[in-house]
Amino acid sequence: MNRRANLRTILDELAVDGITGAVTRASILGIDDRELLAMLRGKYISNEAAREIEWAMQRREGWLDEDHRRETLDH
Repeated sequence: MNRRANLRTILDELAVDGITGAVTRASILGIDDRELLAMLRGKYISNEAAREIEWAMQRREGWLDEDHRRETLDH
C-alpha cells in the first residue's frame, strides 16, 4: 500500500515540475511505461522496481516502503 501511495506522490512531484507524460515519467523513474501504468493499476511493485525508483528520484533505500502521508511534498 505504501509503495503505490508513495509512487503517486513522486508522480505528483514530477507533475509540479511539468512532467506529465507516462513515457517521460517512466523513463525518469528507470522503468518501462507499461510497467508504470500496471503499478498504478494495482500490479505488485517489486523490491527491484522500488529500489530503482528510489535511486532515480534520489530517495534513500526503503523510502517507498514508508508511510509519508503526513509529510509535505518537500523531501
